[in-house]
Amino acid sequence: MKSIRLIFFALPLILSACSFSFTCDVTPPPGAESIAIVPAQADRTTTNIYPLVPPDPVSGKTIYAEKCASCHGTSGKGDGERANQLPNPVTALGDLEIIRQATPSNWFVTIKNGNLERYMPPFPSLSDRQIWDTVAYLYQINVDSSYLAAGKQSFEQKCSRCHGDQAKGDGVDAADFSTQPTNLADLAFISGKSSIDLFQSITYGKIPDMPSFGSSISDETRWAIIDYLRNLTFASSQATIPTPSEMVTTPTITATQIAPGSPITTTEIGVVDGRVINGTDDDPVSGLMITLYGFDNNTPVISETTTTRSDGYFIFHDIEMVEGRVFLATAEFEKTSYSSDVSVVLPEANSLNLPITVYKTTTDTSIIKVDRLHLFFEMLDEQTVRVVELYVMSNPSNLTLVPAGEGVTTIKFKLPVGSKNLQFQDSVLGERYLETPDGFGDTYGVRPGSGSYQVVFAFEMPYNRKMELVQPMLLPVDAVVVLAPEGTIRIRSDILQDEGTRTMENNRYHVYSGSSIKVGQDLNLTITGSLAGSPSISLGSNPELVVGVGVFGLSVAVVGVWWYWKNQRKRMIEKTRKFGTTLESTESVMDAILALDDLFQNGELPEEAYHQRRTQLKDRLRTLLEDAGNKQNL
Repeated sequence: MKSIRLIFFALPLILSACSFSFTCDVTPPPGAESIAIVPAQADRTTTNIYPLVPPDPVSGKTIYAEKCASCHGTSGKGDGERANQLPNPVTALGDLEIIRQATPSNWFVTIKNGNLERYMPPFPSLSDRQIWDTVAYLYQINVDSSYLAAGKQSFEQKCSRCHGDQAKGDGVDAADFSTQPTNLADLAFISGKSSIDLFQSITYGKIPDMPSFGSSISDETRWAIIDYLRNLTFASSQATIPTPSEMVTTPTITATQIAPGSPITTTEIGVVDGRVINGTDDDPVSGLMITLYGFDNNTPVISETTTTRSDGYFIFHDIEMVEGRVFLATAEFEKTSYSSDVSVVLPEANSLNLPITVYKTTTDTSIIKVDRLHLFFEMLDEQTVRVVELYVMSNPSNLTLVPAGEGVTTIKFKLPVGSKNLQFQDSVLGERYLETPDGFGDTYGVRPGSGSYQVVFAFEMPYNRKMELVQPMLLPVDAVVVLAPEGTIRIRSDILQDEGTRTMENNRYHVYSGSSIKVGQDLNLTITGSLAGSPSISLGSNPELVVGVGVFGLSVAVVGVWWYWKNQRKRMIEKTRKFGTTLESTESVMDAILALDDLFQNGELPEEAYHQRRTQLKDRLRTLLEDAGNKQNL
C-alpha cells in the first residue's frame, strides 16, 4: 500500500479557497476619504466567512496588544514601535474612515493569512475564534461606552419597533410588513457588511418596506446606531470595553534591555526573543528548550537552542539579521511540538519577537468534534466503488489531545463493513495510522483550534447495481457534504438534502448536504447507478488543472480529491536539499514542497519547522494559481 502525496499538499489551501475571498490589504484605496455614499440598489452577496459564536472584544484586546500593537500602535494609529522599520506605512486600523469601509470577514482573512508583500506575517498560532475576537476589538478600539449608549438610545427610538429590542427582526411592527425585517444581530449577515453598507441602508432605506432616514436622522446618529449594532453581536456587549490607553501590552525584551550600555549598532547582528505562554492555565513555563530556525530562500541556514527563564522568556543573542530571512521558534512541551508564528526580517531590523503558545495535554477524545465530513464517490468499474472521506475537525478546548502511550491512537475511525484497499493522504498503516479491529486510528496529537485537524483517506466497496453504505460515527459531526459524478452515481439518505448539480470543466457533479450526526449514530447512504456516462477527465501535462478551479467553492475540494484518485500521475523530481531557488511558477513551488517533504522524511527537519515552511509554500502556490485563474478569465 502506498502513500498518496502529490495532490494533497494542496487540499488545505483548496478548502480555504472554498470559504475565503482573499484580500491584499485593509488599507483603503486612494481617495477613499472622499468616497460619496450613493443609494444602494441591492445587497452585496454576504460572504460565507463568519464567526460561529459571538466574538469577544475583551479577549481581542489582549491578542491585539500581543500580536498587533507593536506595528499598528496601541490606539491603532499605525505608530507602533516597529512601524518605522517597515518600508511601507502601517495601516491605521483605528482610523474611522478605514474602520467604516472595512468588512469584518475581510479583516479576518487578512489577519489569518497575512500579507507578506507588505511585511505582515500570517498568524497560524491564532485560532479562528481568537482572530474574530481581535476583529471585534478593532471595531471598538476607539469607541467609548457613552457613544454606544447614545447609539442604543437612538436605535430603540427609531429602529426597535421593526427590528426588535435585540435587532433580530422581531419587533412589534414586524408582522405588518411584506418581508421580515433583517436580523441585524445575525453573525453571518453582520460579518459580511461594512459600516458604510449599513449606513447606506439606513440613509436610503430598503425596498420594499424600510423607509429612508437620511433626512430624519443625523449622520453622527446613524454612525452611533451602527456601532451599537456591531456591539450587539459581541459576546461582551453589556461590558464596558477599556480604552486603548488602559491596555497592558506583553513585555518585549529589546536589545538594550539585554545588554545595558551596549546597544546593537549594526543591522546585521541582533537578537530574537519571545515568551512561552501557557494557553491552558497561564502557569509560567521555565527551563523549556527552545530551538530557533532561520531560512533563506526556503533553505535552512540557522538552528540554535536555548532554554526559557523562570518567567517563560527566552533570548537568542548575536543572530545575523538578513533582510527577508524567515524565522520561527519551536518548543516541545509535554511531548508535543509547538511553534511561533513565522516572522520575516524587515529592512534595518535588529530584533524579532517570537512568542510560542503551548498547552497541557489530555487523552480525552470527547473534546474533539467534526466540523464537516466530506464524502466523494467514484465508480471504478461495474463491481467497485471508491469512497474518499475527508474529516475537518476542531479542538475547542484549551488542552492538546495526545495518545495515552506508545502505540496508542488519539482519534479512531470505524470503516464500513466490506471496505478494502484503504489508502491515506499522507502516510500508511503501521506508521502514523494504526489498524484497529474495525478500522484505524491516528497517532497524531490534536492542538486547540478551529478546523486545525484534517484526515483524508479512501477505500473501495464491492458493488452490484446497488450498495448500502453504513458509515459509523465515533465523533459528533456538525455537517455532511456528499458529491458524486452526475449521471453515474445516485445517492439517497434520510439525512441528506439534494443541493443540485455543479458544472466544472464541462462535467456535472451532484451535491448533497446534511446536518449534524450524533456520536454512535450511523450515516446510511444508498448508492445506485452504472458506469455508463461516467465523465472522463484527463489532466494532460498541465498540473495546474489539478487545483486550478478554485472559483467553484466547496466542490473544488471534492473534485480535487476525486481527480487525484482517478488520475494518479507519476511525477519524477530530483531530490535536492535546496528546495526552492526560484518560486515564480507552480512547478517550482510544487518541486520545493516535494523536496521539503524529502528533507523531513530523512529526519533533517523538525516537525514544526517542516509544517511552517510547508504552509508558506502552499500560500505561495495558492497565489500563483489564483493569478493564473484570473488571467484565464480575462
